[in-house]
Amino acid sequence: MSILRSKRPAGPLAVRAVHQLVPRLAWGDAVGNQARYLRELLRSWGYASEIYAEQWDEECREQVRPAKDYPREADADSALLIHHSFESRLVPLVARSPGRKALVYHNVTPARLFEGFERKVAEACTAAREELLALRPLVECAYAYSGFSAEELVAAGLPHVAVLPFAMDWHAFDTPPEPVLRAELADGCANVLFVGRAVPHKRVDDVLRAFTAYQRLYQPRSRLVVAGYLNRETPYGGYLHGLRDALGPERVLFLGRVSAGQLSACFATATAYLSMSRHEGFGVPLLEAMHRGVPVVAYGAAAVPETMGGAGLTTLSRDPVEVAGLLAVVERNAGLRGQVLEAQRARLAALGQDAVATRWKQALRPFLEGTLEAPRASVSPAPVDLVCPALGPRPDSDMARLARRVAEKLGRARVLTLRPGVPSPLPAPEVESTGGVETWRFTPDEPLSREPSAELPGASSLETAVVGSAAVPVLLGVETASARELLARVPSRVWGVGDTALPDSSRAEARRRLGTRLLELKPSQPDATATRLAELLARPGEAHAR
Repeated sequence: MSILRSKRPAGPLAVRAVHQLVPRLAWGDAVGNQARYLRELLRSWGYASEIYAEQWDEECREQVRPAKDYPREADADSALLIHHSFESRLVPLVARSPGRKALVYHNVTPARLFEGFERKVAEACTAAREELLALRPLVECAYAYSGFSAEELVAAGLPHVAVLPFAMDWHAFDTPPEPVLRAELADGCANVLFVGRAVPHKRVDDVLRAFTAYQRLYQPRSRLVVAGYLNRETPYGGYLHGLRDALGPERVLFLGRVSAGQLSACFATATAYLSMSRHEGFGVPLLEAMHRGVPVVAYGAAAVPETMGGAGLTTLSRDPVEVAGLLAVVERNAGLRGQVLEAQRARLAALGQDAVATRWKQALRPFLEGTLEAPRASVSPAPVDLVCPALGPRPDSDMARLARRVAEKLGRARVLTLRPGVPSPLPAPEVESTGGVETWRFTPDEPLSREPSAELPGASSLETAVVGSAAVPVLLGVETASARELLARVPSRVWGVGDTALPDSSRAEARRRLGTRLLELKPSQPDATATRLAELLARPGEAHAR
């Protein structure tokens, strides 16, 4: 048991050991690297510290202890940092473990990004968000690596949410390039690089489309290098290979998993790093590219703009031709390339290891020393949640007008919508209260389209806020991405309004799930719809009974 104790003196509420829990300790992935780095920090501060996991890679065997042993080995002097990014099935273990607990949230990929490719993974992502809500009463505080992720923690009702920098060991990237691969890639071609698992939400297919446009329109002597796990036997892996054959670009290398030396060779010969990922809680490969002196072009979804920190080139468009133009600019314009690289170096300067370690120590101190203030009593929530994604970005739309009218008629409701404009994630939803009606604005998972008729993106934090609330949800626009998610997660208590100006097929699933709880908005009769909906929701027990 000595591995779990230290002789560090502590106050009456302070802890002597700080451990970490991960579902799986993997070799080389972001969560595993973070856990190992934090363990060394904690030990350097005088705490006993171990990593507990349900599963682990063979390379990690000497670095991990079985998760099942934690409830027996911990005591009241222990603290546990729970890393959460995917379904773990460890909530019961956390609940019966002694000592104090805090959450470290890496974000969970929205299930919709796996639709059509990985049904079981999509289900696991949904389960992971349910686990996030189940952890709410078990932890004293929660930490996130971006305002984007912190917003969801606040929406979920977790206490004492804080944003922390991603702690990285920059020296781990200093492996010399493997000479054979470096010689192969250093043949005069402009190399576009992507590093990461070839899974649906990383959108390697969009990388492939943008590269094809770049090769045909700007640089025939170019090569795409994809370094990371790729299983051709999976639906998405097969789709990528088929798309490559259909598009027909030359010199596309799917390297699969690579060694540290091979990865260094990829970066050493890269002209640009390209990411089209639809979801990142924090994009470590973007910073790695910056560290290695490679200009970054990235699609600005989720926490990517925060990771970039104003450096590199962030695009709000997925149009392959537009993205190809950015790749051409960083290759051909030496002056701009130099400015991009200088801005990237400045971005990294704020993430120096000493400064990051100091910020972590300061942020953890109230939790570890037992000086966190008691959570404030929450105000009684409004009885109705009016979910209208269009209200923020499209305030003059029919659904936005309906949301305002229903809120006025009810007198007490919460309206949930999207933040308009360029993504600028804050660590909490924007809340505005007028006449007893609160309007909560959430960051969309992806940039809003410039096309006024385009479908609005989903917002994981908005959806989590609705699922975690006891209020009756009313989906003003059952055709939206968030509405489809909520129809699947809380179908028994949700109401909806469909837009008759859109194809009837877009409401088919809502009609099947809601039956008489689905109303229709006719542009010529908005007041009638608002009055009818308000009447139904105002009746005691009516909203829950039908």
